[in-house]
Formats: sequence, structure tokens, C-alpha cells
Amino acid sequence: MKKMTFAVPLLAACFGHAAQATALPDNEELAALVRADQGDRTAEVDWKAVNQRDKERRDKVGAMLAAGQVRTGRDYYNAAMVFQHGEAPDDYALAFSLTTIARKLAPDHPAPKWLFAAAFDRYLLSHNMPQWYGTQSMIPHGSSTETLRPLDPNAVTDEERQALNVPRLQEKMAEIAENNAKRQAK
Repeated sequence: MKKMTFAVPLLAACFGHAAQATALPDNEELAALVRADQGDRTAEVDWKAVNQRDKERRDKVGAMLAAGQVRTGRDYYNAAMVFQHGEAPDDYALAFSLTTIARKLAPDHPAPKWLFAAAFDRYLLSHNMPQWYGTQSMIPHGSSTETLRPLDPNAVTDEERQALNVPRLQEKMAEIAENNAKRQAK
């Protein structure tokens, strides 16, 4: 997969503008994979089963990338979302690269902006470094209290966060507090 991490941005640099200019149709199979990915995260989650399905989805998307079936801004965003739910730094690096391409092909679409920040945060955390944007929170095993994963609050400004559709830190902390209050009320 390492080779693909570097090949995708290179290919997009060479062919990305052609994909945008010719208005290619979005890859509906890829969109269905993302719907399944998101559906796996809506209720009580059996993470062992979800992790296996995530791996299967990453394998399918990797094959689509290799076959040139990821061509539009939406396709690159969808591929990035699948790799965002990976297990390794290379998955997050690829998600970041794919999101970078999605942002280039669809600069007015807001979703790739947030995913750009989230993939970068996951990549940093996977290297035991603090996240910059504050997109990653967690509920530690055996707890019902959500916490923000380690963060460098000075790495980027709240204005930079907002430019990527990420809440200001104060807003994110209020959201986490609200989520915790709802959990305690149950």
C-alpha cells in the first residue's frame, strides 16, 4: 500500500484536471461502500466485525484506485472516507492524499475540507503526536465519558479550523460536554 500512497497524488496531478473538465460520472459502487461504512457506525457496534468489513472495503477501494475507477471529486472523497477508517498510519496518509485530491477537484464542496483535517489528525495520533484540529475524540474502554484525544491547541488557529469546517475548540469541548450529559441522563 505504501507505493499507492505516493502514486495517487502523482496521478491526480497529471490527470485530475482532465477528470474535472470531462464531468465523469461518480462511481456508485464506491458510494455504496461509503454508505455501508457509515452504516456500520450508527448503532451498537461490534468493532471486531466492523474492522473486518472496513478492511474488506479498503481492499475493494484499493483495487478501484489501481484500476482507475476513482476519478471525480466525490470518488476521491469517498475513497478517502474508507481509508480514514483504517488501522495504520499508511491508511490515514492515503486518506489525507485522497482528500487533498478531492479538495482540488471539488473546491466548493465542504465535506472534503473536514475530512482533510480528520485524516491529518488521525495520522498524527497514529504516530503518538497530538492532533492539530481537534476532530478526534474517544470514549475510553470501560468508561461512558467522551474525551478529546491529545491535542496541540496552538498548532492551528480556530480560524484555520473553521476554514476546514471544524468547530472552534471551545465549541468542540461544549459538544463533548453535551454528549457526556446526555449519556449520564440515560
